Amino acid sequence: MTKDIYQVIEDAFHQAVQVRRALHRRPELSGREAETEELICRELDAMGVEYRRHVAGHGVIATIYGKNRETAVGIRADIDALPVEERTESPFKSEIPGVMHACGHDLHTATLLGTARVLKAVENELEYSVRLFFEPAEETTGGAWPMIQAGCLEDPSVPFVIGLHNDPLLPCGTVQFIRGCMNAASTEFFVTVHGKACHGAHPHTGVDPLIPACEIVLALQSVITRRLDPAATALITVGEMHSGTKENIIPSETKMSGIIRVLDMELRDYIKEQVATVCRGICESAGATCDVEFSDSYPTLTNDDRLLEITKSVAVRELGAENVSVSDHPSLGADDFSYFCQSSRGLYFNVGAQRPGDRKAAPLHSGTFDPDENCIHTGIVMEVFGVMEIMKAPEMDGATKESADGTAEAADTTKENTDGTAEAADTTKENTDGAKETRE
Repeated sequence: MTKDIYQVIEDAFHQAVQVRRALHRRPELSGREAETEELICRELDAMGVEYRRHVAGHGVIATIYGKNRETAVGIRADIDALPVEERTESPFKSEIPGVMHACGHDLHTATLLGTARVLKAVENELEYSVRLFFEPAEETTGGAWPMIQAGCLEDPSVPFVIGLHNDPLLPCGTVQFIRGCMNAASTEFFVTVHGKACHGAHPHTGVDPLIPACEIVLALQSVITRRLDPAATALITVGEMHSGTKENIIPSETKMSGIIRVLDMELRDYIKEQVATVCRGICESAGATCDVEFSDSYPTLTNDDRLLEITKSVAVRELGAENVSVSDHPSLGADDFSYFCQSSRGLYFNVGAQRPGDRKAAPLHSGTFDPDENCIHTGIVMEVFGVMEIMKAPEMDGATKESADGTAEAADTTKENTDGTAEAADTTKENTDGAKETRE
């Protein structure tokens, strides 16, 4: 490198910390990230990086062009916050009541902007281009798939995508890779138990929906423990239940909702079927009825083995082997980075965010979540050198050739269509000439 890239990284890190604090003060919920989008665009403008905004809502797609402008390595960061009241004493704590960056997406966004600053500084030395994805709405409907549908993996073609997530339970300065399946697929379910309202003093005149609803909560656990192979990994959680308006009235209905998580996609439909069977059976025995609805969410997230090995080698070189771990134990959490892994070859990894000596660090999605900002530095190092190392891999040449072949095929198809149009035009001309001769 003609520039001292480590000094560029240091400068980018300090600027990224200020960006993170600005984002943390003004968190925005999924689908409402207008200020966040504006900040991202201002930062990219200052760097001179080309971008497209308003993608899948408030998403931003940016591109740093290298020597090869047809193929790029992608990097993703999510940008939305959570409906959580912040309970830290941070000098830059959230100014928005009931909203907080409790999952660290402000860290991810600031890290990617820092990475962009570094890569822009050395763009003339990059063998391939880099595509940056600032994804909205990850915590709710998910922005990854809408961004993919909007063409974020095209022009340039993006055969490889990496992303990171902070982990407050891992020491800052460390990274963790999960081999194979990293995150679960998830399905939300919604159950409404219908009974018959009556006075609390005369329960025999009605049908209490709370009784079967409570039995359902308990019985659903037997779907996991008694209806699945003990070696299978799955989880059913009921996280919400609502019923009634007054203490002396037996309500007419009880509503509950929960989530199913599986590592084996083939189990998902079977578990849904069992959940519905349990709900209806219990309600029937209680003289009640129920409606059961399902909404499939993200698929499983499976890491690419080759990308893992490439990026792990970077981590060992830059951070030291003692700060790098590889696990075969996935999380039952879900993340829509899975769509990038399905559409391209992808790698998602964890970056430690635990403060030194803080063995009781608050977990993600907590109002006391307070990560070590130095994890931004680790993230920039991993993204910058990870992308550069991926660009050296022989697979990049293959991806470029495939892209070129695809372009050639498209050109041939266009040519065929053009030739066909020309033939049609000739035929039309002949018919016209014939008609002219007849008239004459």
